[in-house]
Amino acid sequence: MSPMDDKTFHELKDAYVLGALPEDERAAVDTYLASRPERQAEIEDLMGVAGLLALAPPEHDPPTELRRRVMSVVASEAARPRAARRSPALSWLGRLGGLRNVALGAAALLVVGLLSWNVLLQGDVQSLRSQVEEARTAEETQETREIELGGAWAEQGARAEVTALKNDRAILVVEDMPSIPDDRTGQVWVINNDVPEPSGLLDPSGNMAATAITKPLGGADAIAVTVEPAGGSEKPTTDPVLVKEL
Repeated sequence: MSPMDDKTFHELKDAYVLGALPEDERAAVDTYLASRPERQAEIEDLMGVAGLLALAPPEHDPPTELRRRVMSVVASEAARPRAARRSPALSWLGRLGGLRNVALGAAALLVVGLLSWNVLLQGDVQSLRSQVEEARTAEETQETREIELGGAWAEQGARAEVTALKNDRAILVVEDMPSIPDDRTGQVWVINNDVPEPSGLLDPSGNMAATAITKPLGGADAIAVTVEPAGGSEKPTTDPVLVKEL
């Protein structure tokens, strides 16, 4: 391809950092940088932005709403008219290069949001543990029993335990539970005479959830958990992922 000028470099530098250029264009950028080492600082700045994303906490996806807000900012700025280039993908990257400050700000916002999400997540887990411990402490003078649930989630490494208290009160805690889609929820069922009764919803904080069981366990045949549409169902629509005969 023909020697690269400054304008073309500015259009391609973001795609270069992302590794999204074909071999001939990447080679042209390398040649350009070799002849203009002062431009290397721009590449290093962009690589620093990419490096920030590596600080995002592992294992936990950011909330859908946070991702939507960040991408909305980038998309609204990228929608401003720009000259067309070789392909839609490279055209988008070229526009992003022309809005470097917006990209830097959006990347920083995403990193801060992810870090904040991780802190909040850890706080939620600790809060759930505290609630369970407070309930146990309040009932320490009463007879309690622990009921461990088995099933598909337990086989995948989840730990599910019901703490049954006097006065037909009980709490279910599930740790290391598998992920479930945003539009689904875990639902607890107390089964009497083969009739499952809705008895609470499991809204996970990360991979942990806790809930009070709303139906009494006294005289029940079994307790189970299924995965249902968000908000719960009147009757189970899937096989139990956790279950225990009583």
